[in-house]
Amino acid sequence: MRATFNRFPRALTAVSGLLAALALVLSVQGCSTTASATTTVTGPNQAKALKVFNSFVTAERVAVANHDALLAQSLVSSAQYSMVSALWSTGQTVTAPTYGKPTLYVPKLTTYPQWFMVSVPESRNGKALGTALMVFDKPDATAEWAQDNSVMLSPGAPPLHVAVKDGYATALRTTDTSLQFRPDEVGAIHATVVDDGPASAAAKVVAAGPLTTGLYQSFSALATQVGAAGNYYSFELEGTSYPFFALATTDGGAIVMYTMSMNTSTTPKHPSSKQAIAVPDDFKPLVAQVTAGKYPFTRLMDADYTQQYLAIDPPPVKDGKPGQLQVVGTASVPTYLYGD
Repeated sequence: MRATFNRFPRALTAVSGLLAALALVLSVQGCSTTASATTTVTGPNQAKALKVFNSFVTAERVAVANHDALLAQSLVSSAQYSMVSALWSTGQTVTAPTYGKPTLYVPKLTTYPQWFMVSVPESRNGKALGTALMVFDKPDATAEWAQDNSVMLSPGAPPLHVAVKDGYATALRTTDTSLQFRPDEVGAIHATVVDDGPASAAAKVVAAGPLTTGLYQSFSALATQVGAAGNYYSFELEGTSYPFFALATTDGGAIVMYTMSMNTSTTPKHPSSKQAIAVPDDFKPLVAQVTAGKYPFTRLMDADYTQQYLAIDPPPVKDGKPGQLQVVGTASVPTYLYGD
């Protein structure tokens, strides 16, 4: 039986030769900074981007106030659509955030897709949550502007230092080789540390922290706990086909926003129809979507999160001293559940 919201295709498997081959893992992702059309168009400026953001904020409040899931879903696209749909379709309480004064990072793009980033303080129910970083995009001339990505910066995250000249930020291609890591390599490098932990070769070039080695430690501890309950447990952070976005920073590096899927699987060591696999609390709303088949699960449970990330990609190696990739922001929503 199945409760699912846009199940993602499995990414290519792990590769050998870390820095030489990691680009292959996520090269199937969409390229948001490469034109999909050759016709020259006029992209947004600061004023236009602010109008798009303000319209989104107003419509989001209306959707929440009227419990209008269709309106809420119409405001988002790509991975953000999957995440928003999961929250609304499972009957969870959705509240409208309150935003502070936004800072806009608008690339000067003359072809589609058009997109820009927004950094803005966010609070809910009067409680400050931190700084949100969002991407809004318009993939072609017929599309409406929509929110494509949204993450919360981690507490203590370093300043982003996005390079802005004459009011415009600089968008980077996913294959840009002027950085220490091409933007389309960032997700794969991140994933190797989460999957393999501090022993991974990539741990030398990825900064330790809650969203890298910390995730490995958390899920490894969960695997131990699930094992003690008589089950096998596995986890894997994988790439998706959703687009990603990169902006240049003042030091010659970049910030990169991308989407991953954290895939987990639980199977009993000794299957029995009398012993159910425990469903994690954050996936229980998805169980309610299962309308056919057998429940509770006794033979298998796959439970996956859609996760968006923001990473700081360091500038090229200087004096033989490479910088480290820093993962500094995330959003995570349970979006897929399958069991038997």
